[in-house]
Amino acid sequence: MEAATPCPIVDRVRLIAAGRPEDPAVVGGGERITYRDLLRQTDRWQGRCAALGLATGTPVAVLTGGEPATAAAFLGARAAGLVPLLVDEQQAAARVTAVLEAARPSAVLRPATGEAEPTGEPDPRVLPASAGYLVFSSGSQGTPKGIVGRAAGLLAFIDWEIAALGLAPGTRVAMLTSPSFDVVYRDLLLPLCSGGELHVAPRSTRVTPAAVLPWLAESGIEVLHAVPSLSARWLAAAPPTTLDALRHTVFAGEPLYGRHVRQWRAVAPKSKVGNLYGPSETTLAKFHYEVPDDCGSGLQPVGHPLPGTVLGLEPVDPAGAPGVQRVVITTPDGSLGYLSGACGPDDRARLSCGDEGTAFRTQDRGMLDGAGRLVIVGRLDSLVKRRGVFVDIAAIEAAAADLPAVRSACCVHLPATGDVVLVVEVPDPAVAPALRRPLHAVLGAGMPDRVIGLAAMPLLPGGKADRRGLRELLDLKGADDDREAS
Repeated sequence: MEAATPCPIVDRVRLIAAGRPEDPAVVGGGERITYRDLLRQTDRWQGRCAALGLATGTPVAVLTGGEPATAAAFLGARAAGLVPLLVDEQQAAARVTAVLEAARPSAVLRPATGEAEPTGEPDPRVLPASAGYLVFSSGSQGTPKGIVGRAAGLLAFIDWEIAALGLAPGTRVAMLTSPSFDVVYRDLLLPLCSGGELHVAPRSTRVTPAAVLPWLAESGIEVLHAVPSLSARWLAAAPPTTLDALRHTVFAGEPLYGRHVRQWRAVAPKSKVGNLYGPSETTLAKFHYEVPDDCGSGLQPVGHPLPGTVLGLEPVDPAGAPGVQRVVITTPDGSLGYLSGACGPDDRARLSCGDEGTAFRTQDRGMLDGAGRLVIVGRLDSLVKRRGVFVDIAAIEAAAADLPAVRSACCVHLPATGDVVLVVEVPDPAVAPALRRPLHAVLGAGMPDRVIGLAAMPLLPGGKADRRGLRELLDLKGADDDREAS
């Protein structure tokens, strides 16, 4: 079997552990794992993986509920030269099955039990030596796509974030993200590559919005990564709580509005707020904006490119608002591309990977503001044709998000009927029809056909709104309504 190429992430954690062996590395589940113990656990996982006799570059699935032992299983697999795919065993069984069938891992690692078992995969994949992890996109817009990431790309982002936030050893970082999505690596690796403490939230906390803010306060969390709509749900459900220890809140994954920032700062008065942007194809994030204290209530910029990243803007048809173009990202720290058989030809044509780096023609529409900062105004497919006229569903969401009663908003186009339907998460769903008047004042002819209120927006495990699930729900409801009318 070919010798494993040293992993820069494992090397970094070993270096940290050599200087701080007795400091806490991972906290959770009633455990306080020191850096010395983390290395011992990593070595045991490396030995289990080596005993499987798999070729270097072989994918392995790490089936986890997000328990503290996940960190050592990931590091051990990397130390053995394997390519881990974190899979959240708590998510829908259909997604787990689809991801495993697409990835074709040769083994399954179970952090909760310490087991490492071969799958008997008859056609095992072997990925390039520079491959460091596998991830699948959220699937919020369609079928999840498999992406081959580089360990060096992960570490490049983590090093930037350590410097940007000014982190010191001992900093407490929360892990609240589902392990199935690449953004979990911001939670997982930021503390372990800087001598900090990774605080793993119990599953019972992660799935109970009212419990999240009290857990953050009790744990003394100093750095938090969050999705805006999910954090809005935490704010709405939590008892009165003040996060005095929180120094940095970094939002990503969805549009961020100033109104939500002000609400967040009311419970975290000492926290700086950042806004990140970047598709999984370009590794974690490639743009950053520090939101000022005097931000307006509306859509916030995603800021300027990270060092080495180049922004391109391409004309699109229809253009929509003046100055809005397709966002193109070129970076030396991007992915190695899509997993063969795990994306469509259109996706593959938009992603170019080579020795010079990664170039990705995203599906996002953006523009530069007066200060030269990138603002993401929607996706290309958020311009939909309704009865022969284009309607911008991203603009509808932005108008709804600015209304005081709305916690989050998701607008979808139903091809079967042509209707544009706005779904809002509000404390009382019965107030949804009353939102039409203030929306019309902003949108005019761009109004949605219907406004539906929900007490809780359906979310994907990563915290994003589940657009596909909403479309299916609304299509089903429409069919039921038609049957009742007949």
